[in-house]
Amino acid sequence: MGIHYFHCTDGHSLVVDRRGRVARSKRQVEGVATLVAADLMRSAPPTVEWDGWVVSVQDRKGYLVEVVPFPAGRA
Repeated sequence: MGIHYFHCTDGHSLVVDRRGRVARSKRQVEGVATLVAADLMRSAPPTVEWDGWVVSVQDRKGYLVEVVPFPAGRA
């Protein structure tokens, strides 16, 4: 599948992935998205509410590949 960009959003705020990461299958895309969400949740202040946040995964051309919801609770 190649390089993908894992952008995080709640529809209002956006954390843009400018570096991208390699994911070779749908399963790997979902796994990386979950790790990206967990990393952001760990690095943010404890007051941030994560309801409604998703990882929007795009391919190199900017096409939407997958939308993965953040895990429930804090990572």
